[in-house]
Amino acid sequence: MNDKFEEARGKIIDQNSESQTLFGMSPTVRRLMSVMYYNEKPMTLDEMTELLGMSKASMSNAVRELDEMGLVEKVWRKGERKDLYRVEMDNYESFFKYFGYHWRKVIGPKKVALRKSIDELNALKAHGETDRETLEQIDKDLSKLEDGLEYYDWLGRLIDAFDTHEIFDFIPKRPISEKAAEK
Repeated sequence: MNDKFEEARGKIIDQNSESQTLFGMSPTVRRLMSVMYYNEKPMTLDEMTELLGMSKASMSNAVRELDEMGLVEKVWRKGERKDLYRVEMDNYESFFKYFGYHWRKVIGPKKVALRKSIDELNALKAHGETDRETLEQIDKDLSKLEDGLEYYDWLGRLIDAFDTHEIFDFIPKRPISEKAAEK
């Protein structure tokens, strides 16, 4: 390929990688996703290692992280003995998978902790040895904890709307022609 094109493409990959700081990904994972995205074909760990100039262990860890989030998938190609990986090419799906994965990891334990606190406060309230001022504060705290549970329920439904693509009913994708008209 043309050297000037390679240089321009390198800048594009760098810019794409930097835009993924929004996702909170490590630099290695961001760079790998960008390289795979612009490479447009399944890659082996050896190819990733060569293109990124990093160790095979680093590439293996990055691929494992991306795989856990559903951002890469293992693919099969006739005659290829090494594992091949393809990155998620749809930007919307990448967003949904990345944030859904991380938000789900947080929601479950947070809801358990809130329910445990609710049970603890309800037990104190039911015990009957609590003064009026403390009972009022317990009720206020219970209300806040219930609000927290409602928030995590809402967040779960938001993730579900990403997974089912119902989010597009509320915030539709815009056709490229509309985007071009804005420029």
